[in-house]
Formats: sequence, C-alpha cells, structure tokens
Amino acid sequence: MTVPQRLTASKTILLLLLPVFSASAIPALGQQSTDADRRTLFVCTTDEVDDVGYLDLNGIPQDDGTWSNLRFERHADGDGKLIYAFPPGGVAGKTAFLFSHSDGLDGYLVSIRWADEGRDYVYYSLAIPRDPEVEDDAGGGAAGLAIGKDGKLIERIGCDERPSMFISYMREAMSCDNANPYGEAACGEDPHERAEDLDPEAIGIVP
Repeated sequence: MTVPQRLTASKTILLLLLPVFSASAIPALGQQSTDADRRTLFVCTTDEVDDVGYLDLNGIPQDDGTWSNLRFERHADGDGKLIYAFPPGGVAGKTAFLFSHSDGLDGYLVSIRWADEGRDYVYYSLAIPRDPEVEDDAGGGAAGLAIGKDGKLIERIGCDERPSMFISYMREAMSCDNANPYGEAACGEDPHERAEDLDPEAIGIVP
C-alpha cells in the first residue's frame, strides 16, 4: 500500500525502517477528508488481521508555512471507512494535540498525545538506529496508536509499514506535551537526549 502523496512541503520526511506493506493500494487513502486542501503530516497503514486500514494525521498548510485545522483519522474495513476522528468541530488542533520527541541509544521517539472521552491516545514513531556491532543490521522501528485509560493500555494499533512524518511542521502546529517524562526539554527544535533505556512496551501508556 502506498501512502498518500498529497503533501508537497519540502521539509524532511522521517521513514522508519519497518517492513514495507505491499498489499493493493487504496486509491482513496487520505482523500475522504471533507476539506480538499488537507495534506498529510503523519501516516501509516495498520496491521490489523483481515482489516486493511491506516492512521492519518493531517491538516491544512497556510501560505506562511504554518498548519491549521489539524485532524487525526483512523480508517479501516479495507475500503478506507472512517471509524474514528479527532478533534470534534470547534476544537483547535493547536491545543488538542500535544507534541514531544526524544533521542537516545534505543532510537528517536516522536509522540503525539491527546485525550478524548476519558481515554488517552498516543500516536507514536520510534526509529531504531542500526547496530554497528551487528553485520548487515539495518536498524528498525515501531509505530502505531496506543489507546489507554487510567494508566493502563486498552489497545495498540501497530503500523505495518514505514510511516512518513513531517516532524518540524507537527511540532510548530501543536502545543508542548509538558506531561512527557522530560517536560519542555522534549518540545524544542532538537529532541531531548535520553540517558536511560527506553521500554518499547511502555510507549504510549500515560501514567
């Protein structure tokens, strides 16, 4: 499956070293938004069994380089059916979505968090660098959407392809996730440098 080619901005795309999904393409991928001016900021296909879907964070680019009207969409059922969207009408994406990123020996982590109807949602991407001690190691990654409540994971929807991301645009269009373990240090232009190990199983679980 190919990701939507609807973003024409020039900033760097981060591609995780995950297996490339090769199922038949969905022509309508990312095209069901009501606003034709929407462009993708962070997208991947999902690995649900017998239920081809995708996760798409999108918005509307402005002439001054900023982004507005951010929206997250979860599509599934093979035909791209929209089954979840956030935020609701009238809620600004700038305050609804919270951004943080950090880097360390375990990889570069980007997290987009929001709260909806008592649940915590974290759309994340972890890019794992190659191990120079291992011959032919190409690195790897993990990405997806974690849904939790009261500090417990309810569901994790994994990406099965390399997500594409426009990190700097997302950071500028969102508020800082001050509740992340590193506070404002993880919201700057450069990622916070982690000194401790990162537990991939704990990614997306909000205490």
